Amino acid sequence: MRARRQSMPRWRSSFAAVAVLLGTMSTAAFAQSSMISGRVTDNVNAPIVAAQISIAGTRYAAATDNNGRFHIASISEPVGTAFTVVARRIGFASGSAAVHVGDENIVIKLEPSAVKLDEMVITGTPGSTERRALGVDVAQIDASTLVDKAPINDVQQLLNGRVPGVTLVANSGVVGAGSTVRIRGISSFALTNTPLVYVDGVRIDNSQGTGTNNQGFGANTTTRWNDFDPNDIESIEILKGPAATTLYGTEAANGVIQIITKKGAPGKTTYEFNMRQGANWFANPQGRLWRNYDTNAAGDTISEVYADLQKAYGQPIFTTGHLQSYGAGVSGGSQLIRYRISGAYTRNEGVEITNNVNNYTTRANIAVTPSEKLDITATAGYIVGKTNLPAEAGFGGTTWTTYYADPANIGTPHLGFLSGTPDAYHQNYNLFQSINRFTGGVTINHHPISWFNQRLTLGLDEGDESSQELAGVHHDLSYFFDVEADSGYKVEKQRNTRQFTSAYVANFVAPVTSTLRSTTSFGSDITKRDGRYLNGTGYDFPAPGLSSLSSTTSQQQTQSADTLDNTVGFYAQEELAWRDRLFITGGVRLDNNSAFGSRFRNVYYPKISGSWVLSEEPFFHVSQLSTLRLRAAYGQSGQSPLAYSARKNYGAVPGPFGASVTPLNIGNPGLGPERAYETEVGFDAGFLHDRAGIEFTYFTGGTKEAILAQQVAPSTGFPGTQFVNAGKITKHGFELSMHGTPYQTPNTEWTIGVNLAKADSKVADLNGADFLQASTNVRHVVGYPVGGWFAKKVVGSTLNPDGSITDVMCDDGTSSHTAIACSGAPVVYLGRTLPNFEGSATSTLRFFKNFQLFVMLDSKTGYKKVDGNARVRCHIFDLCESNWYPQRGFDLATLGAQTRSSYYSDIIKDASFLKLREVSVTYTLPDRFASALRSSGATISIAGRNLKTWTKYDGLDPEASFQGGTRGFGQWEQDVTPQLMQFVTTLHLSY
Repeated sequence: MRARRQSMPRWRSSFAAVAVLLGTMSTAAFAQSSMISGRVTDNVNAPIVAAQISIAGTRYAAATDNNGRFHIASISEPVGTAFTVVARRIGFASGSAAVHVGDENIVIKLEPSAVKLDEMVITGTPGSTERRALGVDVAQIDASTLVDKAPINDVQQLLNGRVPGVTLVANSGVVGAGSTVRIRGISSFALTNTPLVYVDGVRIDNSQGTGTNNQGFGANTTTRWNDFDPNDIESIEILKGPAATTLYGTEAANGVIQIITKKGAPGKTTYEFNMRQGANWFANPQGRLWRNYDTNAAGDTISEVYADLQKAYGQPIFTTGHLQSYGAGVSGGSQLIRYRISGAYTRNEGVEITNNVNNYTTRANIAVTPSEKLDITATAGYIVGKTNLPAEAGFGGTTWTTYYADPANIGTPHLGFLSGTPDAYHQNYNLFQSINRFTGGVTINHHPISWFNQRLTLGLDEGDESSQELAGVHHDLSYFFDVEADSGYKVEKQRNTRQFTSAYVANFVAPVTSTLRSTTSFGSDITKRDGRYLNGTGYDFPAPGLSSLSSTTSQQQTQSADTLDNTVGFYAQEELAWRDRLFITGGVRLDNNSAFGSRFRNVYYPKISGSWVLSEEPFFHVSQLSTLRLRAAYGQSGQSPLAYSARKNYGAVPGPFGASVTPLNIGNPGLGPERAYETEVGFDAGFLHDRAGIEFTYFTGGTKEAILAQQVAPSTGFPGTQFVNAGKITKHGFELSMHGTPYQTPNTEWTIGVNLAKADSKVADLNGADFLQASTNVRHVVGYPVGGWFAKKVVGSTLNPDGSITDVMCDDGTSSHTAIACSGAPVVYLGRTLPNFEGSATSTLRFFKNFQLFVMLDSKTGYKKVDGNARVRCHIFDLCESNWYPQRGFDLATLGAQTRSSYYSDIIKDASFLKLREVSVTYTLPDRFASALRSSGATISIAGRNLKTWTKYDGLDPEASFQGGTRGFGQWEQDVTPQLMQFVTTLHLSY
């Protein structure tokens, strides 16, 4: 690892030299060749940035700069030759102009369009396809525009609230933490519910909780999703369900997300620089944290609040974290070669001095077109970084000792904190994760003849992850941490993953008649995933200053594992297009996976879809509707079992006469994939010449042959459980997206958008069982939502004159809801663990021509979470006001529940919320000011995030929760860092 890091400076120097060489080559080519140039604007003459320009029927292409200008050079045809130039941009209807080689003042106007039937989609299709041909809803996010106007720090923030049906559940506010991503609810009991992620056609590691366990109960906050710089991303495409993901086959049941990075375009070399400076902080801890109660040595009841604690501590408990990043890029090229090369450094600090992220990222995308029949694109990205993490959420740390501060400790070395002081935790524990990751691929597009084209993609995603949890010897801290400070311990983890992608597709396009076109596609792909995991643990360092695992003197343990998971798939698809407005598509995919049982051979996934642009029919005359498309689709995809779960295996153990083996897993030779199925129907409608639009989708489906863990009979000689295909989940919901431009003048434009989505997943079958226990108080129960909260529901109790609580009564679980003694009461359904309804609203106002105000609100409702802070304070440590003053009018059910820590009904609370997520103001400098900086374009923005929350949830933060672990299926908040308020200023310059 050390050698790799030392080589990085030389590698970056070579990278820069290549960039200069490519820039020189492209400038020379630009100066020497025939060309066309022009400008792309909207209908009020404002420039459109990053519009894709192409000459129809050729491979010539370009993109507009910050002033909306484009150049296409190296045109082989003589001056005066006639062509049609086409311009496309997400959010606009495509436009075209008739031009001649040599024209230099071409103007193409694009009309804003809320319905985008002409946009090209590459995800889930054998080749780039216009949206109009798809029978499913494929969502697109214009990442390059969002990054310019919103406070986007990572990839997951690009997804949150942008697309209906894509739910991001934020977990922790520590810097470097990730969110849990779900598409259309829950699809599996035992396997992952995380969508697949691709970058430029290469499948990547999509793990959402990796590295050191900086949270308790096996949870960790880091994610591999955010290893990519948002400034390098052009757009994101999202396939939401099996009806759309059939061609991805096994493992695509949870949806597919494709990240498309920025590429170079023919024309002059463009240089870009961006700088970000900002801060984040724990908003209003004094008003949000609680007054805690206890008794002093004299037996008097005393209390303390956050301000008292911080005064005794003598310094800020939670600090203000500095956010900063610096990036640069160069792009350009000729018709022969196009390129974009970029690099960035990011350092973000959290609200504890032990929490920060330091990342270096580089990316190079190069495309070569040696002829009109062949183009080759190579992409490569690399990140090296380190994330230092604080302890939280059941681990201990500043949140633990502050949230549960004990007034009985006032005047002691604890200074009123529950356990150690924050600086004691910072000294005693060191937790971090480092990452070295490469993602790259090559895509070859070949068009030998007009009716045949083929594409081959080869790619690799390889990551080396190293994590550490260290408690060194600090004798001066033994007052707080006892043996952990006197002897210490260390946990090391190595996680090395590699994913190889190979995908080939051939398309045969032929006219059947003058009005009917056939596109026949055949494809195959191979995905190979392997991982190597090494965990080491040791206790008792002999002296201070030692930190290596080999220096520990007791309980040393090392565990290692290798995994291999391969999928081979073949598919065929037929698309019939009639007059380019009615499309029927059918297909099938055949898969085999190395995790299937030995008696399970292959699996087939069918699909069929239709799309009809009704508004283009001659008979359609509805004045209110400018565009109307109807669509419907059915499809299947799957999810493979866990690696090796179908195999019978044994473990090595010492025996009386040497090494021996013991049974571990009974396996299941008939184990196959889970099969997800889905039907979706919907429409896209445009009004007022497509200035306003509606996209609506209804879906229904589920998962059959869901994998369950079934108890093994003792007579088999194997312990534990056996995985079987025996469960079933049903799901349904809708998605609604509304966008429009209600006002537009040359200097002012107002666009608005609303997204709404509902998704319900229910348990249909558990192989005869009534329920499965998913985690603490979370069950899968037939007839109820997947992963529901189930617990005894306290409905009343008796408050005695002396303040004691007796006669605690619970709901009897029947329709009459009779109160009975809790000792004999059943657990009852208390609510969903994940949101089933979400929405977002955005508003973008451009005013005074160069100013832009962007606002986004998002909301999640229909779910409950455990307020673990109330459980620890009131049920366990007796720090709440109700523990000491129950006569002050508290609800008897609440008082009754907190008399027993096993009663949860008072702390499973509605966590619905509405949040002012993003606000930004962007100023585009006029040309005369930008030229003073010798820049062709300059913007500056000031943006805020997590500015205001409206909720009935009376815990600390409706979004805070464990990330994974044994408490990860449901939302469970316990001494978690809340989402931080943030303000950032960004400067962007282009040359």
